[in-house]
Amino acid sequence: MLTLLNKVGSWLNLVQFIETVQGCFSLCLYVSGHLRVLSISPVNTVFHRQIFFTGVEAWAIVTLFGFLCGTLVITQITSLVGGDSELTVKILIWTVVREVGPLFAAIIIIARSSAAIASELALMKTRNEMVYLERMGISALDYLVVPRIAGVTLAVVALTIYFQVVAISGGLAVSALYQNVSYFDQIGRFLSTVKLGEFGLVAFKGCMFGIAISTISCYNGMRAQASVTEVPKVAIRAVLQSLLFVFTLDALIAYFSMVS
Repeated sequence: MLTLLNKVGSWLNLVQFIETVQGCFSLCLYVSGHLRVLSISPVNTVFHRQIFFTGVEAWAIVTLFGFLCGTLVITQITSLVGGDSELTVKILIWTVVREVGPLFAAIIIIARSSAAIASELALMKTRNEMVYLERMGISALDYLVVPRIAGVTLAVVALTIYFQVVAISGGLAVSALYQNVSYFDQIGRFLSTVKLGEFGLVAFKGCMFGIAISTISCYNGMRAQASVTEVPKVAIRAVLQSLLFVFTLDALIAYFSMVS
């Protein structure tokens, strides 16, 4: 009996996961076809406000984590390879630029914004604010979801690049101090080693992560039932599903980059 219940639970989780993927994909398609509503003044205000909340207000914590990340990576590299400056720069590119940077930036956004967006939309739904919007002839998706998804995606791309700059600058500074070499020599080694495609991949990852985080958060918030107890539930689901999708996307991107 217990085995049967476990199988049923696993099946229900699989069905819920498939429904979430389908719902998020449909929502993403809707947003991509309605970006023109961003030119409407009230929607544009929501868009800029979301960029401020997700991007501008997160710059301090991103700066701190970026510097600590670069310092930690360089410290570990130096303890392993010693004073090899060229190898240190290469490993910094392999770790921070390709993997750690985009992931850390996405995790920070999930921690700060994913639960907040899902909770905000869920509260609006429980208070029937979306019903009032529809009665006034205003599409809830156009007014609430489109600017949030667009704003979060743009903010994640910008913060991902900013995180990389801080982590790399801090890491190179610490490596120059540890290895007793010029900071500008380390920057020169980095610029001569890194490829332009690396930054293109960073921007692509940031865009994909931003779309995933914002779409999942909005999807869970819009699906909330008319009960206050739904608010913490959708917030938890939004965070967990965002983490799952981000790590899955990162693994897929890494795999296709390896085989291409």
